[in-house]
Amino acid sequence: MMSNTTNPTDQARVLLDGGDFEASRALALEALEATPNDPALLRIAGRASLELDRDDAVGYLEQATALEPDNAEGWRDLADAFLSEGRVGDAVGAIERTVALRPDDVGALVDLAHAAHAAGNSADAIGYLEQALERDFGNLDALRGLVGMYRSAGRLEDSLAAARKIVTYRPEDVVAAMDVAELTLELGHLEDALEAFRWLRDVDDEPDHEIYGYHGMIEAEIRRERWRPALDLAVEATRVDRMGRTTDVLAFAVAQVFGPSGRHAPDRRTIDDSLAASRDEHRLLHASHGF
Repeated sequence: MMSNTTNPTDQARVLLDGGDFEASRALALEALEATPNDPALLRIAGRASLELDRDDAVGYLEQATALEPDNAEGWRDLADAFLSEGRVGDAVGAIERTVALRPDDVGALVDLAHAAHAAGNSADAIGYLEQALERDFGNLDALRGLVGMYRSAGRLEDSLAAARKIVTYRPEDVVAAMDVAELTLELGHLEDALEAFRWLRDVDDEPDHEIYGYHGMIEAEIRRERWRPALDLAVEATRVDRMGRTTDVLAFAVAQVFGPSGRHAPDRRTIDDSLAASRDEHRLLHASHGF
C-alpha cells in the first residue's frame, strides 16, 4: 500500500505505469477536483482513459497541451488519442508539434510518417522517414516503413535497398529476407531472386515453412524458362510439402520438360497465380505471428 503522504500525481503515475488504469484514472480525477488545471494530472487521466477506451481521453489531453504547449510528450499523447478516434488529420498536427519541439526525436518522426501515410500524404510520409534515417541511419522502424512505402509508391529499387539494409543489421529477420526475395523477383533480378529465396529457406526455420522458399525458387526458374531446374526444385519441394501444394507445379514442370502427356497439366497462368498465392500465404503467416 502506498503512503498517504505520497503525492497523488506520483501515485496516479505509478498506477498508470503498473497497468492499473482504472485506479490511476480514479485517483487523477479525484486530485483534479482540487487542482483542475494541473497538466500532469490531466495527462495521466487522459492516458488512463485512452487505455480504457473511454471517450474523454482527447478532452483531458487537449486541456493538458493547452496548459503546457511546450511539452512534447503531451502532444504525442494527444496524437495517440486522436488516432484512437480515427482523427488522422488531427493526429498528424499533434505529432508535428512534437517534432517541432523535439526535432531529434526519431520515434516522433516515424510516428508522424505513419500518420501522414494513413492520411494519404505518401510523399510527406516518405520524407519524414528519410529524415528519421538522417538522424539515426540504422533505425529499423524507419527502414521497415520505407520498405512498404517505397514499394507502394512504385519505387522498387529504393524499397529493395531499404530491405537489404535491414538484413545487414539483422540477418535473421525473416520478414526483411522475404522483402528482399520478393522485390528482386518483382524487379526481374532473377538470379538474385533465386539466391534470396534459397537464403529465405535457411532464415525461416518455422516448421513447414521451407516450402515457401522452394516455391520462390521455382518461380524464379519458371520466369527464366529454365524448365529442368524448375522441375528438379519441384521434385525436392514435394518431399517437404505435406499439404500437396506443389502437385500442380510439378505437373506443369514435367509437361515443359517432357512435353504433353495424357495427364492434364495446368497452364502457366494457373501456376503463376498459385506461386503468387504461396508468397502471400507466407507473408500472412508471419504477420499473424507478429514477426
